[in-house]
Amino acid sequence: MNKMRKMAKKALCALIILFSSISGLYAANSKGIKLNIQGTGSNELVEGFKYALKIEATAAGYDVTDNMTEAKYIIKFTVAFDQVQQKSKFNVSLVKVADSSEVVAMEYLFTDEEEMLLYSQLVFFMLMANLPEDETGSGIVDNTWRDKWLYARVSVDYSVMLLALKSDDLFLGTGVYNGPPTAPTAVIPLDNKVFPTPGLSLGLEVQFLNFISVEPGVQVLYEKVIDGYSTLNMLPSMKIKFPLKFFDGFVPAPYLMAAYPMRFSLEKEIFDKFPMLLFGAGMQVAVKTGKNDALFFEADYMMSFGDFGDTYLNNQFAQPYGNNPPLAPNPGTIKYNYSAACFKIGYKFGFFDRKKKGS
Repeated sequence: MNKMRKMAKKALCALIILFSSISGLYAANSKGIKLNIQGTGSNELVEGFKYALKIEATAAGYDVTDNMTEAKYIIKFTVAFDQVQQKSKFNVSLVKVADSSEVVAMEYLFTDEEEMLLYSQLVFFMLMANLPEDETGSGIVDNTWRDKWLYARVSVDYSVMLLALKSDDLFLGTGVYNGPPTAPTAVIPLDNKVFPTPGLSLGLEVQFLNFISVEPGVQVLYEKVIDGYSTLNMLPSMKIKFPLKFFDGFVPAPYLMAAYPMRFSLEKEIFDKFPMLLFGAGMQVAVKTGKNDALFFEADYMMSFGDFGDTYLNNQFAQPYGNNPPLAPNPGTIKYNYSAACFKIGYKFGFFDRKKKGS
């Protein structure tokens, strides 16, 4: 499981670099501002963070210089181990060179380098969002990026499947067994299950009102609950989103959603019955990266209800064990409550300006 998590983190980091390159094509007006990036701490970590921040700065249209006297702002950071929290600490600040004043400072804890690099793009945008208005534009805020009729979105997803064990037909409510239920000859205890399921999402968001939009889309997840049982889970979905346009540089948008799972087994199917419909809610935070486009971060939680939500796993202990008979074939299927938490990072491209009243 740890290996899968590391692979998913590496995939996310690679796609963040890809999104950085895309956003460079749609970079905001940075007025040729020069940045200098300085870091202290472990050499290996410092170089990794410095390189990541340089990528973000270049993609956003800023000039990066190694000469501090040429820079208008300096991004300063330190990496150190926090003995109290037992995690590494990343402190970062934006400093104006002219008067050495600190514009903004932030602090983050992380367990490994990949985890922190995963958030380097968000850290950079949060730093630069604090620049004075006269540094980043003409004084007239251009919010056309958040007022489009249509957005095409793509994201890389890291979902976590949560299976809560139900006691139905289990011995003492917790285990599969061999023999009669009143006097079993063998019992294997079971527990709740948690599995990472990485994937991708595509969608089209239609903003038909200023405060509401709908987004039909599809998510494809790779599931490997047990070795030898792998499946592609395709989930056509519909979201109803409520964009909150209170800020110039970013838009939080809570949403409600429903999804219809369609499963395609690559090896064998571990599920005897899977939920017919999933319902959930989430939050998307979109950060402006250009006149028409945005980088977004998204988290949602889905679960099943009532007759739509029965989830049964085939009892893996009901299969012959080598040349031996099954270890614990009863019951043949095991009932769980299904839910899933999903974290996404992606990019959305806006098309067709919405005309406001009076324009």
